[in-house]
Amino acid sequence: MKIFYTCEYCGDPIDTLEVDQVDEAKFGFDCLTAQERQDIIKTDAAQNAIYVKSLCDYCITAMGLDDNVALGMTAVNKGYTH
Repeated sequence: MKIFYTCEYCGDPIDTLEVDQVDEAKFGFDCLTAQERQDIIKTDAAQNAIYVKSLCDYCITAMGLDDNVALGMTAVNKGYTH
């Protein structure tokens, strides 16, 4: 199964993962409410794919949501998926 992460704000692709099975706890999906799951995660059984809306590092920084920027520190791109 492929998991496609896309930035909800700018629409750019963030990452694509290929997994044998989805472990909801490993991917943090178990922390989402039913409404958040509905808004963030879309499953396409025919394509054996999951589409996840997230935020890319650039948009996080641009919106001032980066922890380092909020603390007045220089932003460092670590390539994290949020």
